[in-house]
Amino acid sequence: MKRRMIFLPVIVLVAFAAYLGLRAGTVPTETEVINRYAATYVATAGDGAALTDCAATSHPDPIVRMVIHCAHQSGLTTTYFVGPRGESIDPSSLQEPSA
Repeated sequence: MKRRMIFLPVIVLVAFAAYLGLRAGTVPTETEVINRYAATYVATAGDGAALTDCAATSHPDPIVRMVIHCAHQSGLTTTYFVGPRGESIDPSSLQEPSA
């Protein structure tokens, strides 16, 4: 009985680490990514901004998963470049398309 109690915390710790590893390895869906950036836009754009102001398109650069454009009714446009795992990408780091 005592031997089993010694290894129980280790087993729990390994199971928890495995859960965190699996959770960290999941890639968010496109809907989750768009909703996250649309919520960021609504939080920063001010009055009149809505989640429906945003739309996503593809990008020819393979390191860019999608480009999210959000257009405010005042004419202000916000653009987010999103990487393969949902991370934000600096647009200045992208290569110019070659002809």
